[in-house]
Amino acid sequence: MVTETANGTDGYQKPAPKLMVCNRGEIARRVIRTANQHGLETIAIYTEVDALAPHVREAKHAVYLGKNARDYTNKEKLLQVALEWGVNAIHPGYGFLSENEEFCGAVEAAGLVWLGPSAKTLHDFALKHVAREIAEKAGVPVLAGSGLMSCAEDAAAAADTIGYPVLLKATGGGGGRGIFICNNTDEVLSQFSVSQKQGEQFFGNAGVFVEKFIEKAHHIEVQIFGDGQGKVVHLGERECSIQRRHQKVLEETPSPLLDDAHRHELAAAAVRLGAAAAYRSAGTVEFLVDEATKQFYFLEVNTRLQVEHGITEMVNGNVDIVEWMLRLQLPHFLKPLDLDSISTERSGWSIEVRINGENPAKDFQPCPGVLGEVQFPTQLDGVRVDSWVEAGTEISPFYDSLLAKLMVFAPTRELAVKKMKEALAGTVLKGVPNNLEFLRALVEDPRFAAGDTTTKFLEDFHFSPRVMEVIMPGLQTSVQDWPGRMQLWHVGVPPSGPMDSLHARLANALVGNPSDAAVLEFGLTGPTIKFHCDCLVALTGAVFEASLDGATVPWNASCAVASGQELKLGQVDASTGVRGYLAVAGGVDVPLYLGSRSTFPNGNFGGYQGRYLRPGDSLPIGAAVEGVKPLALPQGWKEKYAGAVREVSREENTVVVGVLPGPHANPDYFTDDAMDVFYSSPYQVHYNSNRLGVRLNGPRPTWTRTDGGEGGSHPSNVHDHTYAIGTVNFTGDMPVILMVDGPSLGGFVCAATIVSTELWKIGQVRPNDNIRFKRITLEEAFGALAVTDALVDTLTALARGDTSLEAAEAALAGLQPALPAMPPTAPVLVQQQATEGHPGLLVRLAGDRYVQVEYGAMELDLNLRARIHCLEQQLAARNVPGLVETNAGVRSVMIEYDARKLPLPGLLALISSADAHIGDVAHMVLPSRVVHLPMAFEERWTAEALQKYMKSARAEAPYLPSNIQYIANNNGLEGREDVRRIVFEASYLVLGLGDVYLGAPCAVPVNPLHRLVTTKMNPARTFTHEGTVGIGGSYMCIYPMDSPGGYQLVGRTLPIWNSFGRAGPFTAQKPWLLEFFDQVRFFEVSEGELEDLRERFKNGQYSIDIEHKTFSMAQYNDMLATMPDEVAAWRAQQRTAMATQLQLEEESLARLEAAAAAKGGDVSVHGVRQGLGSLMDEDEDEQVFDAPGLVKVAAAFTANVWDIKVAVGDDVSKDQTLMVLEAMKMESPVAAPVAGKVKALRVAQGAMTHAGQLLLVIEEAK
Repeated sequence: MVTETANGTDGYQKPAPKLMVCNRGEIARRVIRTANQHGLETIAIYTEVDALAPHVREAKHAVYLGKNARDYTNKEKLLQVALEWGVNAIHPGYGFLSENEEFCGAVEAAGLVWLGPSAKTLHDFALKHVAREIAEKAGVPVLAGSGLMSCAEDAAAAADTIGYPVLLKATGGGGGRGIFICNNTDEVLSQFSVSQKQGEQFFGNAGVFVEKFIEKAHHIEVQIFGDGQGKVVHLGERECSIQRRHQKVLEETPSPLLDDAHRHELAAAAVRLGAAAAYRSAGTVEFLVDEATKQFYFLEVNTRLQVEHGITEMVNGNVDIVEWMLRLQLPHFLKPLDLDSISTERSGWSIEVRINGENPAKDFQPCPGVLGEVQFPTQLDGVRVDSWVEAGTEISPFYDSLLAKLMVFAPTRELAVKKMKEALAGTVLKGVPNNLEFLRALVEDPRFAAGDTTTKFLEDFHFSPRVMEVIMPGLQTSVQDWPGRMQLWHVGVPPSGPMDSLHARLANALVGNPSDAAVLEFGLTGPTIKFHCDCLVALTGAVFEASLDGATVPWNASCAVASGQELKLGQVDASTGVRGYLAVAGGVDVPLYLGSRSTFPNGNFGGYQGRYLRPGDSLPIGAAVEGVKPLALPQGWKEKYAGAVREVSREENTVVVGVLPGPHANPDYFTDDAMDVFYSSPYQVHYNSNRLGVRLNGPRPTWTRTDGGEGGSHPSNVHDHTYAIGTVNFTGDMPVILMVDGPSLGGFVCAATIVSTELWKIGQVRPNDNIRFKRITLEEAFGALAVTDALVDTLTALARGDTSLEAAEAALAGLQPALPAMPPTAPVLVQQQATEGHPGLLVRLAGDRYVQVEYGAMELDLNLRARIHCLEQQLAARNVPGLVETNAGVRSVMIEYDARKLPLPGLLALISSADAHIGDVAHMVLPSRVVHLPMAFEERWTAEALQKYMKSARAEAPYLPSNIQYIANNNGLEGREDVRRIVFEASYLVLGLGDVYLGAPCAVPVNPLHRLVTTKMNPARTFTHEGTVGIGGSYMCIYPMDSPGGYQLVGRTLPIWNSFGRAGPFTAQKPWLLEFFDQVRFFEVSEGELEDLRERFKNGQYSIDIEHKTFSMAQYNDMLATMPDEVAAWRAQQRTAMATQLQLEEESLARLEAAAAAKGGDVSVHGVRQGLGSLMDEDEDEQVFDAPGLVKVAAAFTANVWDIKVAVGDDVSKDQTLMVLEAMKMESPVAAPVAGKVKALRVAQGAMTHAGQLLLVIEEAK
């Protein structure tokens, strides 16, 4: 306990001093917290990579230093900022410039207060050989050592005299830099130049000396605090012996090694040294203590606030050392600090561990990336967390790897160790490899419990992380879980999850996992995985070449894997499908994002870092169910019990898939003949198919309509509605099966929907395979759902030993699903005619998971959208189990339900009841925010997207080269200025979200005279910049991510999606900006202004103007009643103009088809005429380097290219260093895997690389 007698004044003097904290991360937060509590005006600094860091928002002011990540050490810039802001004092924190005498001197010369020791003190103790001299004069024991050595030979001679082992030490070094243990002369000779180079590189001083190394030593330090006038007190010692590469891992206070006598002697020596140097502020005197004799030797002085100061505060009654620093040097504002009045009496025990972003499976290599899940046990008594990370924090490679300091306090060491175990168990850090599991194992070690913690502790500590390491990623290998990301379809977040959910679930069952455990999905070529722990894995799906350390591995079975073994999965047997699944007992333990671990690569979220896997990725493995033994899927089970249709086609490469009709089948949209053809004809899988959708080539349908009315010019067009997963969507005349990463909202009809138990088959189809759709009944669909669930549950029980094979087979064979009476299997389940006060209602069938409720005629009527809103509210208020989600469109709502909990008849009754309780919508008043967004009109990003389109897709069209001019032409306007006027006058009412993804609005102008109409680009663009504003049909959309698209582009605005909700109006639970019935209003800005606003908005420095108002349906209807003639004239003008543009489009398409035919190509209705092909992504590959004899060398982690040591044409030997990567202050050499000649260099010095990026190519020597 620290106490002090009353002294000085308590009142603040105004104005408050301005304190600039010249640091980042947790220490910046630590200093800012105390300074804010005491009324100082705090100023944070930050670089681009730290724009969203907590210290930036917690300070009263924040100053942006620029894009250069190293500006935290730019002395001139920092001083300039301090002077411009009228700063009174600077706190340097630790690291960076905290011990830089030049910066300290410049700060004090400018008349500012340096919160820390004087420049002379920094100078003296920065040079370790000078510090030794000061210690000797103060009577503090020092280790045998030398002065500065001028060459390696002199150092070796000194080491021979001192006696081995010795330490080579850079005199200006710290944090393990420039320090090497040498056991003989050769090691001194080889390491001397390295120590010199690191000293010069990191500390600007190449001086090196030799010092005796104690083999069984403890690293113990004493916290001191001085007034600069010779008065110094101490706050006890800290044991810091558990280190790796001279970097502390765990600290505790007091030291378990020392008795009271030695503790007193050590502290007295530290105080003598501080007094001799007239030490000012906080500092730490470090000692090496011989374990056997307890003799201590001076090591160095850290002339700053130490990382581990927090545990000292905890055993001293939670004294605040930062407060002491402020009070000592700002006595005119805070109560002056009088060290003579302070007495210290320590009690209890405190322990700290450092949680770092480093990979224990790869020798603690630094691991930049995004943290997806962060939880600290701050609710526990006696626990303190100093951290700077949160969900969504991007760990950059530019700074040290410290993520958090976890500290505990308890009355005794035994209780403190117990508390630390509890705190570590309650800490969650997922997304980036880190040492959390390592720390848990460390505090469980019996030697630690006994206090046996020498500096060699970790040399004998053996730890195997529970991870699997990606050696080779295979093709599109990703983490997926079933059923994926649920209940967010209404805002355009797809479920993702496995394309073949059946085999993913079977893989989990074989290792005893629940069905929702995360697995790996891979296609065509499988990954190579190294396991760092013993575990049980299962392989299912399409059959791939598989070997475990060279031994063949069975498919559709589980097998035991030992730590250190490599599982290599090669090429797929194409006759069995395209995708395989790997499950590991315990599941792949990546972070949950919006409720799921599934990867959505297009959105850059979920899974591992939101992407497909790369070499070097380390995937954590969760806790496994005990007692699970290797098991093979019993023969015939899948064939008997999986899916609603077990019919096997006699045609080669043909799969039969069970579907239910609707939501838009005959007779409303397709003719009866068209549906007969649909069910009787094979459809060929297009090569450009993937997780978004599977495109099909097949018969062209016949339609009951000539066009889509208000929905669009093609008979496949309807007003935007929500799609069902697995629906067969006709984008024009081309069918596309919308899959797990597909779009949620669109304006095309869907003829039939694949039932959930059959969808796995689509996950295995290959290009040129044929699909036949078989219409089944509702009874067959729901019966199959029950049987498939039983299959998975029974296999799981069998793997866990909860049942026998005989009992399991008997249970499955005797299964008789009990189903309620079903309505007839038809596209329309319910039809209610329009009456006075009711617009009429249809309930359309959309597979076995969805129904679509549709109101009124095929027209854009906001009254219908209001009624949909009321229906959603009525359904939500009933809170019925099994009602999963409602997803609104323009005049319909897609209802997702779980038939296991809410059978279809019950759902239809629920809809009827909810609809009956809807009142008069014509006079509703809806909450409506007015969201004011800046937009640059027809800017360079739009021009860039159109130029790409003209080069890659279509060189001429009515909407090329200017979308704006086309919009004017298509609406009968004079030119672009008319379009500009209307766009900025309009108030766009948000009717739907997720058009096509991630909160993208489907919005329509409130005033019909502002409703510009367009067709969509055909084919759609393959690229659109995030934030682009487009118009398609009558709707406005803002693209939430870089993506394909077909809307006509008018400008660009701010981002409307923020994955982790770390800035602006976003939150982690609501990463989308807009809401239903928002009114979006644009105001014009220049390109340069928009760039500035986008940067500030992304960094949380710009706030959108959002007005909370209402939208009155009565006022809207009254407005319409006053302008029928104007609206009619406007629509007639548009129809005339549209007819002209449609004719021009037909002529353009005819020219393209003729040109393609002349070249022997095919531009048909399945090519340029309508399609979802734009939504299909194709991986780019370094195919030019795939030739035999060429070896690719890739980056193992995200890093900066520090040095390139070879050039194209150089001969290299195996294991030769090719280049050096640098991340988190650690240099990592890249070695040649083979001997040969450098064929190509793919990066430049100073460039940033990501994990898996190609660095260079070697032509292997023959």
